[in-house]
Amino acid sequence: MEKSPLDSVFVKGYILVPKALMESRLADRSKVCSEFEAFMLVLCHVNYRDATFDVYGTDELCKRGESFRSMQTWADMFGWSRAKTRRYFEKLEKINVIMLIAHKRTTHIRVINYDLWTGVRKDAYKKDPNYEKEFQEFWDYYHETTQMRKVNIARAKKEWSMLTAEERKLAYKNVDNYYYYLTNTRYCKQAASYLKDKSFLDED
Repeated sequence: MEKSPLDSVFVKGYILVPKALMESRLADRSKVCSEFEAFMLVLCHVNYRDATFDVYGTDELCKRGESFRSMQTWADMFGWSRAKTRRYFEKLEKINVIMLIAHKRTTHIRVINYDLWTGVRKDAYKKDPNYEKEFQEFWDYYHETTQMRKVNIARAKKEWSMLTAEERKLAYKNVDNYYYYLTNTRYCKQAASYLKDKSFLDED
């Protein structure tokens, strides 16, 4: 995955612009958006907090910095074709600005480093002295229980950082349940996938 050319944009600080003002200035559907304007719309329309949405009759959690919207909805918002919109999202994913998450019913996107875009410091989690300790305890316990190889720790840390405090507790607590109810341990997930898929929330 390529390094994002946007990695350096945060070094000069921030200009605080109310989200409602941004939305109102970009709301003119009669014009075709530039790529910059399209990305500003993405930032305005992803969730600013975790929320549950009805996706074709199924309640699904959409986290902070994520969105459930069809490709056509985004295309209409940008004034583009679906094909151009898809290519644009694929371009953003390639340069590590967004992540396209597989979904059967809609387009699920995640803005990478959403907290940075909204002014939260990259080291915010480090203010919690227990953060690293809790991750290490989970990491060791998961692999002790499942006997999986310890791989992809960076990806696992990234997924851990996206969980709420309550979800982190459940992720640790439910390792035993997850492993116990596997019908075939050959299909046991890596720790990163266990966290990303929120397998700790699976019902018995």
